Amino acid sequence: MNRKIFLILFAVAAFALPGLAQSSKLNGTWKLDNAKSNFGQFPPPASETDVITINGSDFKQQVTTANAQGGQTYTRACTIDGNEVALAPDDPRGHLGTITLSKIKCAWDGASLVFTEGANVRGTDLTDRLTFSPSDDGKTMTMDSHITSPTINGDRKLVYDAADSSAAMAAPAMSASMPSGPHPSLSGTWKLNVPKSDFGQIPGPASQTDTIEDSEPSVKITADQKGGMMGDTNNTESLTTDGKPSTSPGMGGAAVTSTAHWDGGALVVNSKTSFQGSDVTLKDTYTLSADGKTLTEVTHVESSMGNFDTTSVYDKQ
Repeated sequence: MNRKIFLILFAVAAFALPGLAQSSKLNGTWKLDNAKSNFGQFPPPASETDVITINGSDFKQQVTTANAQGGQTYTRACTIDGNEVALAPDDPRGHLGTITLSKIKCAWDGASLVFTEGANVRGTDLTDRLTFSPSDDGKTMTMDSHITSPTINGDRKLVYDAADSSAAMAAPAMSASMPSGPHPSLSGTWKLNVPKSDFGQIPGPASQTDTIEDSEPSVKITADQKGGMMGDTNNTESLTTDGKPSTSPGMGGAAVTSTAHWDGGALVVNSKTSFQGSDVTLKDTYTLSADGKTLTEVTHVESSMGNFDTTSVYDKQ
């Protein structure tokens, strides 16, 4: 069975779990749409990009903003359990740029995540209730902010657009026709470094070894996996890097169509299939370290059930 099918199985299984089904559509990279947002009495940034990662009950929002005075980066993090946590002054979760938080609480409200934070600003206690809500199609996220204090009350509605990889999915042949220099050889035996990898919502395997035969334009990848959600598996996929599609059997009789091309020094494999009436797209990007000893595979999965990403790091044997 094609190794991409296992990723699809992981995705479907993950979205079927109640705790993960809520979080799936919030995961990803989000760009603030100033024109659609309402900042109330607060000044808007020139730009903002958020990266949200929800792994089980762990929530993390990495915020990068820019304005005329410069920019700042900070991380908002909590455990989604509905319990209020008092933060010590040295707790890294309490520092949001120039604001120091005194308490936080995270909880689900249906498909929305509610992050409540308290702070003391210029001697006045302030509470900000942030509600993160994804749209049904997963392409838009809204963050509603309600601030209360004895002296300041206000609301904001920030609208974010999901970072879109559809352009890359739509035109692999064009990218393949415009090479940008010599391509590295990915040939070799590669052992998964589990501690350095990030499987997101999907339980990672106990171990995995990939054998790659890179004979341009043909690339064959054999993956031998032990443990994980699907147990022990061994499967092979054969690709060509000239942008020509290859087809393999999928789930429920649906075919998987894949195209591969080089994007500079990265091998990009785009795949499309369907499962139970839902279209699924996958984008695998393989990059080799400068010393040729580490191979990184970043996988982005999109479906009507939600989007998620994984990063697998391999050491050369």
